[in-house]
Amino acid sequence: MSPAGHPDTTDAAETERQRWDRNASTRDRVYETAIQLYEPATAAEVAERARCSPDGAREQLEWLADRGIVEPIDGRPKRYQRNNAYVEWARANELRRERTDSELETTLRELLAEHRSFQERYGVDTPHEVDALEEESIETTWEEIGEWKTVRRDIQRIERARKDRDVFRETGRAD
Repeated sequence: MSPAGHPDTTDAAETERQRWDRNASTRDRVYETAIQLYEPATAAEVAERARCSPDGAREQLEWLADRGIVEPIDGRPKRYQRNNAYVEWARANELRRERTDSELETTLRELLAEHRSFQERYGVDTPHEVDALEEESIETTWEEIGEWKTVRRDIQRIERARKDRDVFRETGRAD
């Protein structure tokens, strides 16, 4: 991977930039860039990707840090990383808003069936317990382990969306 969690190709970075319409604010561009960082990045690195000045990026990164969206890492130069807990909350919240209870339940049932299928196939409870070297095809096994991990992450995300919806109902809070 290239420095600071940047996309590996120029095409990937350009695709990211093309999503921004001409009216996207610096804050929006920095936010979109920051939540896609998988490794800490300096304000200058974020500025380059977000097509803004380093000072503009720094100001917006501090604003995002004050709200818990990114986490600052002290040092020279100061770096920032996305707050994974925020990203997971935001994705669950998006599911909660976009899907009905019935849709979430149906998707959850499908994912749980897929999870059980992986458990039966490999004879273990979690993908972390699979020893790819003991399997017929290492490549296929690694691919399936990746799929299984994604299924488990999606199950957790849907469960969070369902629980958050229940909390909102109990407290009478709107979205």
